[in-house]
Amino acid sequence: MPGLPGTTRPAESPPTWGTLLLDAVQKSSRAQARLALHVEDLERKLEGGLAELRGSLSSLRGATSGNSSRSEPPWDELLDALDLLEEASRVAADAALASGLMGVAARIERFLTSSGITRLASIGHIPDGRLFRIVGTQPHPSFAEGAIARVVRAAALRGERLIREGEAIIVRNTP
Repeated sequence: MPGLPGTTRPAESPPTWGTLLLDAVQKSSRAQARLALHVEDLERKLEGGLAELRGSLSSLRGATSGNSSRSEPPWDELLDALDLLEEASRVAADAALASGLMGVAARIERFLTSSGITRLASIGHIPDGRLFRIVGTQPHPSFAEGAIARVVRAAALRGERLIREGEAIIVRNTP
């Protein structure tokens, strides 16, 4: 009874650590849900793009099947996109985002493999001069001098034939 003497209304207490923790967990859950939706959207777009690419490749194969000098479809854009996905996943601050990007990259890699394309990115190994062009150096104490520290652009082969030269940064530990 609010008007009686000797009775007091309970004062509003400041939020407790439990309330703050619950709020943080809810915000984190919403952010993860938005991220999951974004990754699903990327996967749908990727599947649509891969289906379109398969159709284009089938058309190209059909058009060149009677031609003895079969031309190679332009793989550079797809290979460049895969290189960018791998770099983005490497530098992503969020582990869930990095995992999602690597999942998309793995799907593209499987598509390339099924099309007979082999990508080479031999980090930690001495580069083959026929496959890689050296574009820079950086220190890396875990690898031998001259080994590949980072692949900027993966080399690509179709069978034994080079269809795209790779670019690599090699280890240089001495100043």
